[in-house]
Amino acid sequence: MSAAAMTSQDALWLSMDRPNNLMVIDTVMWFRQPPDWDAVRQVVQERLVQNFHVFRSHPVADGDGWRWEEDPAFDINQCLDVVELPDPGDMMALRAFVASQRSIAFDKSGPLWVMHLINNVHFEDGTVGAAIMARFHHSIADGIRLVQAVISLCDIDDHGLPPVGRKLSNSTTPVAVAASTARNAAKSVADVASTTAATALSAAGTVRDAAGTALGGDPRGAVEELVDDGKGLFSIGVKALRFPERMMDVNLLVSSGDNRIANDVGTVGKFLLSGSSVRTVWSGTPSQAKDAGWAPVVDLVDVKAIGRATGTTVNDVMLSVVSGALTRYLRERGADDVDEVIWMIPVSVQAVEPGIPKELGNHFALVALRMPLGIDDVVTRIEQMHERMDRIKNSDEAILTFGIQRAIAQAPRKVAVELTNYFADKAVGVLTNVPGPRTPMSLAGTRVDGILGWAPCSGDQPMTVCIFSYNGRVTVGFGTDKKLVPDVMRLSELFDEEFTSMYSEVLGRSLGSQ
Repeated sequence: MSAAAMTSQDALWLSMDRPNNLMVIDTVMWFRQPPDWDAVRQVVQERLVQNFHVFRSHPVADGDGWRWEEDPAFDINQCLDVVELPDPGDMMALRAFVASQRSIAFDKSGPLWVMHLINNVHFEDGTVGAAIMARFHHSIADGIRLVQAVISLCDIDDHGLPPVGRKLSNSTTPVAVAASTARNAAKSVADVASTTAATALSAAGTVRDAAGTALGGDPRGAVEELVDDGKGLFSIGVKALRFPERMMDVNLLVSSGDNRIANDVGTVGKFLLSGSSVRTVWSGTPSQAKDAGWAPVVDLVDVKAIGRATGTTVNDVMLSVVSGALTRYLRERGADDVDEVIWMIPVSVQAVEPGIPKELGNHFALVALRMPLGIDDVVTRIEQMHERMDRIKNSDEAILTFGIQRAIAQAPRKVAVELTNYFADKAVGVLTNVPGPRTPMSLAGTRVDGILGWAPCSGDQPMTVCIFSYNGRVTVGFGTDKKLVPDVMRLSELFDEEFTSMYSEVLGRSLGSQ
């Protein structure tokens, strides 16, 4: 019986399992006509089970760590089962089935993955198709590689699959990080000086203009000019009293978006100064019961149209819609005092090329996005999202957090779990944006109509959000704790409403019109 040592980073996720927040990545794929399940079994056997020993192995404790032990009598039917969706078998019934599975833990005496082959799925147009719900423990691989592994089961029409993940431009070794910091220091300091000078000149200009307004006989207008100009700095100061990490917002005033040193200082502030995630209607201790829902699909061409009109990216637009949906959700429940939440976003530290991954395992870092809430002007919201994402991209945050994760993984198991929960509880949850194939794909000869997947929550996080683009359409899914967010479908409805409203406001025409 062969065995392989589990890396410390993979083992960390195995140790992170809690009954009320399992470290399991859930995916669902649906078809407008039922596939040949025997052919599907054959594809899974050839492309997953035979290629990666972890799919025919189970974890075994090995001192303070774990190892993968292969089962010589492994039978793929242990991990594949056929399910008949109960009538009426509509998408709500599929959603309910997916939700019911998200709270089921794996038995560590067997393989840590399963695929439910689901029949009797009824679509809105009257067709009767099928679906697959695949569940993988995070110790097998990170979500980026597992999504790639699931996609590799399929045949893509014209290889329209972009690389998933991106290799970090800088090495993650301490020496390389220090060298990168030194290279950027002079430029960053100069930028702070010039931007601070510009800010000061702007302030002086405001005072001068206000004086002119007053001399022109409009003292009230002069006061308003001074007050408006000081609002940003005053707001930062007031919020810093409640949230110390907001002191890092001075970067917005004294540095440009590509200032790597200033952005890295902001990163340290996010992780070290921030406390637990803001307390609001979804805060509390998660239950074991989980839920799942997804919004109506969005045409990618419509998302790109908003992006072109605002000079931003598809990712900026979709994150801004999520922000608007969360704002609406909180306001409906009387919680209108939350102006931002932190999301953890996975970033690959190694590129994954199209096709079957060369290796699995966990090779990712988590970066923190401070998502603004409560901004009703959609263009302003998109611009702020764009700026915040740009500051993350123009920083060493992924390198820094990967180093932290690696150090935590090397710590004794109990310490590693406590530290991981400590950082996890600073965020509301995990948010992923996965670029899937640009053209249709088929599994065992049957065309895939849609695909979605959710990263797990850790600590006391109440929700996870997945944005998945495939074949010119974008689907957004919400995975939530049933006690803390008892109405997940309301989030999906609000997302749909927010996107329709954003399209109309930005482009000046209703969604679907020419």
